[in-house]
Amino acid sequence: APVRGNPNAPVTIVEFSDFHCPYCRTVQPTLLQVLERYKGKVRLVYKDLPLDGLHPNARRVSKAARCAGDQGKFWEFHDAAYAGTVGTDVSPEAMTKLATAAALDLAAFEQCLTSDKHEAGIQSDLAQAERLGLSGTPAFFVNGRLLTGAQPLEGFAKVIDEELAGR
Repeated sequence: APVRGNPNAPVTIVEFSDFHCPYCRTVQPTLLQVLERYKGKVRLVYKDLPLDGLHPNARRVSKAARCAGDQGKFWEFHDAAYAGTVGTDVSPEAMTKLATAAALDLAAFEQCLTSDKHEAGIQSDLAQAERLGLSGTPAFFVNGRLLTGAQPLEGFAKVIDEELAGR
């Protein structure tokens, strides 16, 4: 899974997210603030949880982000997807726009996107979310402690501070 922040940080936040979920989009700036406030002490791990029933096109964006990850640009694509105004448009033009924003090799990206290369990885994340009892996004585990919904900075800070104090 893609990791942002110090890979050896004492606190790990695992985010289960859906690229078409408005609450997932809303919490992204907060997550960047968490990483900045706790620089070196927190790492963020991204897991796909496309809610096919609510957002039938989100899985395609998950796949596209994994294709970007093949080029070492997962986070660039992730940030472009959440910051952009693409909405639920997953047309080839929309995906190319995001790939361009992430500075991807477009030919390699398009070849990956038309393959089933990342379907098993997405399914694995979905199965993990199901085992954990997750039914909505965003959902976070902070060192194993569940936080649901688009938490404010202080919601994360409270749990992170407790985790850091317990070490």
